[in-house]
Amino acid sequence: MKRAVFITLLLAAGIGAAEPALRPLRDPFVRPALATPAAAAAAAAAQVPAEPPPPPRLRALILNGTRSLANIDGDVVAAGEQIAGYTVLRIDPRGALIARGGKQLLLTIEDQRADRARPSSQDKDSP
Repeated sequence: MKRAVFITLLLAAGIGAAEPALRPLRDPFVRPALATPAAAAAAAAAQVPAEPPPPPRLRALILNGTRSLANIDGDVVAAGEQIAGYTVLRIDPRGALIARGGKQLLLTIEDQRADRARPSSQDKDSP
């Protein structure tokens, strides 16, 4: 009996100690206050402009007249399709012509060979 009373007292003391600190509760349906314009300007100034991503890489061409396909960054696309924000305009034996924002870019297989043929900085230091 004494043991049951002792356990009850311990539990009652624990519940009182576990009660959260007295602070006003936030209404979950109220929108948070907006940041001040000065704080937003400081945050925007602190952001470093990101380097633009490299252009897509042409991996392979499958030439079949108007139904030609190109493997660009591992995705097989046809003329008129979109990839990485670019629109594929044409696929021919020279490569794949893509465009974004009014700028056109011809992707060729030779570009890939030139990249592999360039010595890296590690190759220059090697004996």
